[in-house]
Amino acid sequence: MDYGKRIAHEVRKTFDLRARFARFRDIRKNPRIPLRTILLSLFLMPFFGHRSLLGLDRACRSSEYKRLLGSKRSMVASDSTFARVLRWLDGEQVVQFQRSFLQDFQSADLLRRRLVDGAPLRRLGIIDGSCMGGHWISSLCLSGKINYPVIVRPYRSRGDELGTASEILDEVHSTLGTAAPELYLLDALYFTRPIFTQVKALKAHLLIKLKDAEYREVTKDAQNLFDHFGGDREQEGFDSSRWCHWSMQQTIGQFAGQTVQVVHVHEYYPKRTVNKTLDCWIVTTDLSLTLPEIREAAHLRWQIENNLFKRLNHLAGTKRFFFKDQRRFINLLCLLAAAVALLDALVSSLAHKPQLDKVLRNGIKPTWLNLFSRMQELLFIHHTVLY
Repeated sequence: MDYGKRIAHEVRKTFDLRARFARFRDIRKNPRIPLRTILLSLFLMPFFGHRSLLGLDRACRSSEYKRLLGSKRSMVASDSTFARVLRWLDGEQVVQFQRSFLQDFQSADLLRRRLVDGAPLRRLGIIDGSCMGGHWISSLCLSGKINYPVIVRPYRSRGDELGTASEILDEVHSTLGTAAPELYLLDALYFTRPIFTQVKALKAHLLIKLKDAEYREVTKDAQNLFDHFGGDREQEGFDSSRWCHWSMQQTIGQFAGQTVQVVHVHEYYPKRTVNKTLDCWIVTTDLSLTLPEIREAAHLRWQIENNLFKRLNHLAGTKRFFFKDQRRFINLLCLLAAAVALLDALVSSLAHKPQLDKVLRNGIKPTWLNLFSRMQELLFIHHTVLY
């Protein structure tokens, strides 16, 4: 059986983008390059590891790339063409494209995850801000079996992050419907009464991770209790995946008129040479969470930084992608965010097909760039056309 052809078919099926790209309005009068070809080239930047439009320009001149995109021109498109299209592309249509995968991912049950074995499946959302390409952006990432950045919003400066997050929360249920998060994982910046009240109005819960107990009275009171009397609940264990010993103390407190769990976590990493210990505080309005679930959720807070922002920069160079025109940059970022989610879904799909997964990995370390390099090789060998 030719597993290479099957993998190529799986990639083509996952990237069935014809109908979605056909919805974009082309303002050009007599275009020589189909708009869908230009958009697909931009969309595939993380897949091929192109970290600039100039790098994409060079790739567009290769025979393999032209065959993949079904182009018979001497080159698919130039870097200046990509920049011009990003300038006039309708931002609303880009956002609609970015969210068009929501129903597909939800039907495949990719947007829920168990925090620990035996725990219920939960819909998790992470909100955080970052500076990319000279622009400040805030994103809501749905963190399930894959990470799906479903809302991306720009803001003016670092001080506007909290207000932008509030706007995102206002948009959540009208945008996401039944896929809306049940539990939001946030950092200390969001430890405010308005955010707690807003999340409660959404009939959801939140979990805040912070370093210093002095940040709020409710954590200071808990620290005083733990120092003198111990916690209402205490638990310890060993995390074999992170290779650390952990212990937790928990009590109940009040914040913003809501009952919350207040938890202190201590972790010891015996194999590290530096930063062998980690201490943090966690506050959550979800009283059903067990202590191991709370600890795992706090670790997952980093998914948006490590597996979204850093991944986008690693694969597509977004930290250095400088467009003074915010519209161009946000249009590109939304396309790349959708691409990273779809690529995550592709890897997840192949992981459930052991024979295909074995052929794909072929003994290599399963980093994203290694996996994509193998996929590219298979696509080129079998002359796959993505359209």
